[in-house]
Amino acid sequence: MKKSNSVRRKKLSFVIALALLLLSHVIMGALLITMSRKDLREQIELRMLDIADTAAHQLNGDELEKLTKDDVGSPSYNKAMDTLRSFQNNIHLDFIYAIRDEKDGTFSFMIDPDPESPGKFGDDIESTDALVEASKGTPSVDKVAYTDRWGRFYSAYSPVFDSKGSVAAIVGVDFNADWYDNALKSHNAVVITLTMIALTMGVVLWFTLHTFVLEGEKDKYKKKLDETMIREMEHEQELGTAKQLAYTDPLTGVKNKLAYLEAVEKLDKGIADGSIKEFGVIVCDLNGLKSVNDSLGHDEGDNYICSGCNLVCAKFSHSSVYRIGGDEFVVLLEGSDYDNRETLLSEFEAQIEVNRQKKLVVVSTGLSVFDPEKDSEYLTVFERADRKMYECKKRLKKKDLES
Repeated sequence: MKKSNSVRRKKLSFVIALALLLLSHVIMGALLITMSRKDLREQIELRMLDIADTAAHQLNGDELEKLTKDDVGSPSYNKAMDTLRSFQNNIHLDFIYAIRDEKDGTFSFMIDPDPESPGKFGDDIESTDALVEASKGTPSVDKVAYTDRWGRFYSAYSPVFDSKGSVAAIVGVDFNADWYDNALKSHNAVVITLTMIALTMGVVLWFTLHTFVLEGEKDKYKKKLDETMIREMEHEQELGTAKQLAYTDPLTGVKNKLAYLEAVEKLDKGIADGSIKEFGVIVCDLNGLKSVNDSLGHDEGDNYICSGCNLVCAKFSHSSVYRIGGDEFVVLLEGSDYDNRETLLSEFEAQIEVNRQKKLVVVSTGLSVFDPEKDSEYLTVFERADRKMYECKKRLKKKDLES
């Protein structure tokens, strides 16, 4: 009788443990699908924005602002057309084009390098929330696909600024909506498959353990349980490593734009609740990257980007450095770097002047400090730093022309 009760208790314990195992795997699978889908969507959107931002930075806002329909075919028009066409021909995207804000709630084509069915100068463009945000100076991506006469797309938009810091035009980049949606569906299928494999292995393992328990092999049961716990710990470590990779720029090794956006979100929350008292922003932009890419190739261009990044990291070694665009970095100053910001920036600019004279990597910089009296969000601090960076870039280019 006692033996029978013992067996029943073991069976009941096994059933409960198996039910908990199944439930935990279902919950884990649902969480993984939700979290990984969100991360993948953000990665795709950041890739779209990175292309739009890079193209926007290569266009001259002062020249674009002056273009009219009569300027089609002019040198300034063709220069912008060639820039956009290089993206159209060399990067995986569907369409790229320049847009004008008509200031009446509508938008129109300026330049479209599509060889088959280009939008004509002045033709209307479908307005989306993301396009409106870009017209206000903030790069943005469509959250919902839209349809026009060219097809169904998700689009990214980045503003092109003139020398006064005003939005002179907008770069639009279209990606086929079916490709975007299929990428998310494929990712979900992979996660579901892996979860089912893990669940199957877990059930098999528990049946094996149950057999061992019924046979009285408690030592083997404990050993298997320990191995399971070790594998779970290793799995958690692998997830941590995967998350770290998701926040790291693969070329330079510094934090990427996804990590930067999360840092900005934390800063905005701290500004709103008053917990953030001080921080500084340095916007860095490499001079001459396009020339290096055109004359020496993109491998040397990548080396040029890494060299510039190493200079920034070496000087501001106690602060977080983010790569937010092709040749653009942001340093969020903290600790001793914040306290010594003026000295560090002066030393950095001196090094850049030496590099300029020796024809080495040159980095333009702009520094701005959070002022709780007038800054209600991070963006205003960034925009001041960004304007100073463009002023620095102009000074350096002027020196190059004079030398």
